[in-house]
Amino acid sequence: MLLVAMSPNSVWAEGLGDPASQKPPEKKVDLYLSGHAMGFFPQDKDLTVGGAGVPRTDIRGTFGAGIKFEAYPWFTNKILGGEIEAFGLGGSVRAPRITSGSGTTQAQGNLIAVNTMYNVMLRYPGEMVQPYIGVGGGTSIGVLYDALIQHGNLALTGTSGDMAFAYQFLGGIKAFVTKRLFVFGEYKYFGTKYSFDSEGASHSKVKLDFQTHIVSGGIGWSF
Repeated sequence: MLLVAMSPNSVWAEGLGDPASQKPPEKKVDLYLSGHAMGFFPQDKDLTVGGAGVPRTDIRGTFGAGIKFEAYPWFTNKILGGEIEAFGLGGSVRAPRITSGSGTTQAQGNLIAVNTMYNVMLRYPGEMVQPYIGVGGGTSIGVLYDALIQHGNLALTGTSGDMAFAYQFLGGIKAFVTKRLFVFGEYKYFGTKYSFDSEGASHSKVKLDFQTHIVSGGIGWSF
């Protein structure tokens, strides 16, 4: 009888292989969930009542916050991905009272904007630092309350709301504190156009071209 002795290493080589050489399977999709706080700096764009501009309009920002979810699939080499985010902003609209031959013009009111955006993202998938850029579109719900906006015999008072298309361009950088936990900073340019119901002749619209710079920072988790 011939006995053949086999070492444990040969069993692994012919069967399951060397445990030290085996690596965990690579994730097929990188997923990220994060929350952030933001400050925003609106541009003083057009405010019109019945098609007539309200001069010296001053749009001011206060603060905002949001949450977002990102995915980068394997078939783009985890460089190109998608993002869904929701965030809210608060601000105000002001214009001084001016009386002329055409009547009185003035504006005051507070604005809340709740936005849902869908972004296409491009990033560098580094292990510790990940710079990224993106572009997106979605919807913005604007609520103007405590309003007194007037141009001649046209006016908007009280509360009014509108849902409008919104767009944005963004860029930022993630820095990983641990393998899963990261912090990030981001800049975005956001724009939309609201059309609020007014009172007076022919129920004309009060329109606001809302464009703003947004700077945000937050914390997130990689799955």
